[in-house]
Amino acid sequence: MGKYLEKINSPADLKNLPVAELGGLAEEIRQFILRSVSRTGGHLASNLGAVELTLALHYVFDFKQDKLLWDVGHQCYTHKIVTGRKAGFEFLRHAGGISGFPNPAESDYDSFTVGHAGTSIATAIGLALGEQLKASRREMAGGIVKAEGLGDGAAQSCDPPQASLEGAARLARRGQEQTKNVPRIVAVVGDASIVNGVSFEGLNNLGLVKRQMLIVLNDNSMAIDATVGAVAKYFSKFRLSHTYEDLRWTTKTILEHVPGIGRSVDEALEKIKKSIRMALLPSQLFESLNIPYFGPVDGHDMESLIKLFRAMGQFDHPVLLHVYTKKGKGFNPADTGPARFHSTGPFMINGDNTVESAEADHPQNFTEAFGESLTALAGQDDRIVAITSAMCDGTGLVEFRKRFPDRFYDVGIAESAAVDIAAGLAKGGMRPVVCIYSTFLQRCFDQIFQEVALQNLPVVFCVDRAGMVGSDGATHHGLMDIGYLRMLPNMVLTAPADEIEMRQALQFALGQARPVVIRYPKDLVPADESIRAASETPFELGKSVLVRRGRKSPLAIVCYGSILTEALKAAEALSSEKIAVDVISARFAAPVDEKLAHLVSRGKKLITVEDHYLSCGFGSAVLEQVAANGHPAGMVRVLGAPRCFIGHDSRAAQLMEAGINADEIAKTTREMLADRYVRSKSL
Repeated sequence: MGKYLEKINSPADLKNLPVAELGGLAEEIRQFILRSVSRTGGHLASNLGAVELTLALHYVFDFKQDKLLWDVGHQCYTHKIVTGRKAGFEFLRHAGGISGFPNPAESDYDSFTVGHAGTSIATAIGLALGEQLKASRREMAGGIVKAEGLGDGAAQSCDPPQASLEGAARLARRGQEQTKNVPRIVAVVGDASIVNGVSFEGLNNLGLVKRQMLIVLNDNSMAIDATVGAVAKYFSKFRLSHTYEDLRWTTKTILEHVPGIGRSVDEALEKIKKSIRMALLPSQLFESLNIPYFGPVDGHDMESLIKLFRAMGQFDHPVLLHVYTKKGKGFNPADTGPARFHSTGPFMINGDNTVESAEADHPQNFTEAFGESLTALAGQDDRIVAITSAMCDGTGLVEFRKRFPDRFYDVGIAESAAVDIAAGLAKGGMRPVVCIYSTFLQRCFDQIFQEVALQNLPVVFCVDRAGMVGSDGATHHGLMDIGYLRMLPNMVLTAPADEIEMRQALQFALGQARPVVIRYPKDLVPADESIRAASETPFELGKSVLVRRGRKSPLAIVCYGSILTEALKAAEALSSEKIAVDVISARFAAPVDEKLAHLVSRGKKLITVEDHYLSCGFGSAVLEQVAANGHPAGMVRVLGAPRCFIGHDSRAAQLMEAGINADEIAKTTREMLADRYVRSKSL
């Protein structure tokens, strides 16, 4: 484990180390993260780049009292190591191990469970306002004398950057009394979360804060794939025009004006040799928003970071510090290919520092099947365009981007904008396909409602990672999309069961003059040949297909999407007990096949199965249809995920826990046929 790391079990242990020894600890942590993730999988590149930044934060602040917010949460591995969770990395993101995201259930050092981008600044503002209100009440009660503030803080016009730097000592002195015994608030905004609209909404409201609040912009020029958009280009242009040594003037100037530090930094920093005017370029964006800005500085220079954090922790107003870090630092494959190692499965490190997957060659997965089918169809129809939100690779669009670069749009971490852009394209006669994870589609419900459904525009939503997602856990499951999408008029909801149905679903969707949703899981396509014949049947609006017929069966298992594989396993197991059942691929959750209610009218019992919450899902739609036709609801049993947040584990284990695997389907079938009451898991 290393001579430094083995002694680190809390931030207090970290603070006992001399600053000169922190570099050795950083390298040991980097190797620890690399070894751990190579065994378990996880977010590697971002965490390799955030080691020194995290150590410097914990060296200065006390996050038992102070508040640390991560944005995006997957940058938190070093934070977890320092706060006593080393042992949990043996099973990182697996049962019995720790989550890959901050989680207050694990540690008091974690403020929120977070895995979505853009949230930290506004949340930090809320924390700061809460502290302001408490301070105001203490003052009114005569408990303290309010420290002199800055008037309107960030809402007022800022001095020019030079003046802000020259006033650093004054600001720090005025803030010392205010921050004594009061929680300090730090938001770390990385992996291009700053380009998210919610981040800018937070910045726009920063003037509400009249106390200390530090925003650390961890600029590694990457989200999951390379960062895109005007803001990203703005930062990138500046990054390319200056070396780290050129930029260290900013650190020097700040520190010279902070009490207790002064001009001793001359030994550590060289004087700037280029014009101040050029060095102020990146500040213009934030200064124009009246946000005091410092930087950029080297995010791997812990000595300078520690001095900066000590100074900025004393300010009595919000401030933004811009740091540069290297995503994938210290591991050449991740350094040169950060997108490949953003989130990875287990891998083996060879002696020459190259890597190979630790997983055997696998059949095609749903994402690959989607990308292949869409690319083929785009070759036949030049109206087809693809839109994604900072995850070209994750949504299977790499080949599409290569073949049709003029019809591929990556809008960055801006899901709502993706939907609105798609609406505009559809209005203009194009056939836009929005490729997005289910958990992130939640972020743009209003745009789906107003710009797409209300206009009845032919936008296709290809919803990846629908259902249980395995090791990413509660923040990333896609268990709500059926519920909130099927309530919208004009929306058609489909779910293919295999790669053949994926192609059929895409062909169907692109031929519709209305919005269509195609949902599919983070999973391999099934190898069961018994599905193939039914899958070849073209999609017809609101029509299901019979996949397996049980001779004189009194019961049908109706599946929505890839969970069909589990139902077929259950049917096969039941056949060995001389129990015959029909197995139906529903294909549609909106509209639901009217034939299902007709089956009930003829006395056939139904079990619906879906990889989705029980509430408002496919099974609920079937029950609504059965009830509307005057049939007894007791003829239908609904299997789906219980209404609770499901933690990290393997996808197979999560399906078993939710009661939607083959064994549970078979068990429910036996109970229904025996006329025993089956209580669904909590809605």
